[in-house]
Amino acid sequence: MSSAVYELLLRHPQLLDSNTTILTAENDVPPDWINALRQSGSKVLSWDLLTVAAHRALPTEQITHALPQASDISADHRVILVWPKSKVLAQALAELVANRCSELWVAGENDAGGKSIGKALQACSDDTTKTDSARRSSLWHVALKPSSDFNWLKLARSFNQNGHSYMTLPGVFNHGSLDVGTALLLEHVPAPPRGRLLDLGCGSGVIGLSMKLEEPALEVTLADIDAFAIRSAQLNSARMQAEASIIASDGLDNIDGRFDYLFTNPPFHQGKETDYAFARELFSAAGRHLTSDGQIWLVANRHLPYEDWAREFFAEANVMVQEKGFKLLCIHN
Repeated sequence: MSSAVYELLLRHPQLLDSNTTILTAENDVPPDWINALRQSGSKVLSWDLLTVAAHRALPTEQITHALPQASDISADHRVILVWPKSKVLAQALAELVANRCSELWVAGENDAGGKSIGKALQACSDDTTKTDSARRSSLWHVALKPSSDFNWLKLARSFNQNGHSYMTLPGVFNHGSLDVGTALLLEHVPAPPRGRLLDLGCGSGVIGLSMKLEEPALEVTLADIDAFAIRSAQLNSARMQAEASIIASDGLDNIDGRFDYLFTNPPFHQGKETDYAFARELFSAAGRHLTSDGQIWLVANRHLPYEDWAREFFAEANVMVQEKGFKLLCIHN
């Protein structure tokens, strides 16, 4: 997604003041947007670390990385929602806001759901009105139906893996089901008997927690950029009594120490665009976080040239399995 939504909102400076809270995971941020927020005192609440980083020029009190809660919003707040790529998550966020506020402003790119925001929010609104359309984006005013007792757990969906139920909150990758790539990895890679294991981009935590349940001696760390994933992994770890260190990290940025195993099913999309930055940065930085005989196990779409990129930094990058449009790589020195 481009910065088009923020450019649309800049056409409406009257919406930005010290009582405005913006819920967003859009990280392509134009400089004029940052200046407008700094001058207005509007606050940004994001579940995405990249978005937080994109707003780092703001004072710390104006930007928060967290799972949004009704308690984050006051009844006198004006709330602006930047439409996320998950419609289910967008609907849930609107329901959350309805616990405190009677209205909501929503902006979204037209080819990413912006045209149909009114229809998508019919269930939680008394009236939806498109107030502007520009920069290939739409701005809507939504009169919310009163709601109460919002709870993210009511919107969770679960899937089963090896006899265990993994819960996912809205917005988590492949919400409510085990994706094909991760299933391929778990089918073909047995849990190591011991050592330190990092599940990077952990989502619900299914890779790391599955291996911890099989081999309790493993020391497992789960990391993700997304607050919904972090919370899902925390809940699954607690429910299964599978101890793990769970941290928010943009790639390896917040990771300390060295690991014997790094497992990942890396993202290659940001919004509508293909983005290979995560994988490239992983290969260039991973050596500093692996033991001398450490291994990366990575699952990816078959067409992605990850083994070629990995060989720029590692002696070995071998395709171990190719099935169902995916491939499983083992990378090491």
